Amino acid sequence: VGCFHQPSIVLADTDTLQSLPKREWNEGFAEIIKHAGIRDAAMFEEIEEVAQGVGDLPALIQRNVAIKARVVEADETETLGIRALLNFGHTLGHAIEAAAGYGGMLHGEAISLGLRAATWLSLQKSGLAAADGARLLRCLAAFELPLKLPADFDSNALLDIAAKDKKFEQGAIRFVLLRALGDAFVSCDITAEDMRAAILHLHEPV
Repeated sequence: VGCFHQPSIVLADTDTLQSLPKREWNEGFAEIIKHAGIRDAAMFEEIEEVAQGVGDLPALIQRNVAIKARVVEADETETLGIRALLNFGHTLGHAIEAAAGYGGMLHGEAISLGLRAATWLSLQKSGLAAADGARLLRCLAAFELPLKLPADFDSNALLDIAAKDKKFEQGAIRFVLLRALGDAFVSCDITAEDMRAAILHLHEPV
């Protein structure tokens, strides 16, 4: 027996972010870019401004907290498929993070690679415009987030980890794709071969 209670308020002291090493500062933007990808195409302009050092970071953080709060509130028990949209970039991202081993890759770095893979699959499977995909990848690159797997990364081991994901059912996996920036959906027809192709794509230069 349990209860769900949405927060009454979210407090964030953004000044503390200045204490972070640059690598950790950068990795946080993978989740911000994810939110823009699934729910708020207009946010990409704000992300680009922050990357150039001229944006309003506290306002950007507030916008992201609001997106996640709305998504979670709309699907508290994860039964409507809305909350699943937060998994954009995370299906392969989590597998990459696990395959890299503890300390091998920061969470946001692995998610950046997962976002590139999911963006590529969206280009192949759901009609995402090339310009939209390129813009998302440019934002990741602007924060020096990785977009290419190391040459010695074991693709087969990565696929084995991904295949153990609870979202795999009857040879296909529930996978978040984009129709356009800000327009995400859960696809149920991404196969193991599609995943393998996406992993191989991550070994290629952007």
